[in-house]
Amino acid sequence: LRHSAILSKKVLDGKSLGENLTPANMFAVLSILGFCAILPVSLALEGPAKASAAWSAALAAGYTTPYLLKLLACSGFLYYIYNEVAFLALAEVAPVTHAVTNTVKRVVIILASILVFKTTITPLGAAGSAITVAGALLYALAKNKYK
Repeated sequence: LRHSAILSKKVLDGKSLGENLTPANMFAVLSILGFCAILPVSLALEGPAKASAAWSAALAAGYTTPYLLKLLACSGFLYYIYNEVAFLALAEVAPVTHAVTNTVKRVVIILASILVFKTTITPLGAAGSAITVAGALLYALAKNKYK
């Protein structure tokens, strides 16, 4: 999604393409096209047998079909909203700023999961998080210096 969002920002640059293709509508169109492109690949790699096995395992664990469908619908809706907000945020900031913010957001999520859920982190994971934070900091300092 990130590459398509940045590409559409460069193409649209805050203006509409035609009567109905606003940035928000462009996001919806890109989401539908992305789904259509990835569905055959997903079916080829995972196949209906794996999906059926996962569904059966969930039912065996005590979940009901209506509950699973509700979870799937809720998850899909929230993910769409998350990406819609990210797309709208991209319309307000530069692509590099958006990418750095997104990277920092991931680090915050990692740190929150370590603190709240007591998730263990490997030395390599800690090094990666430190490099990410340092890179975001250096970017912010460089951007501020050359404003």
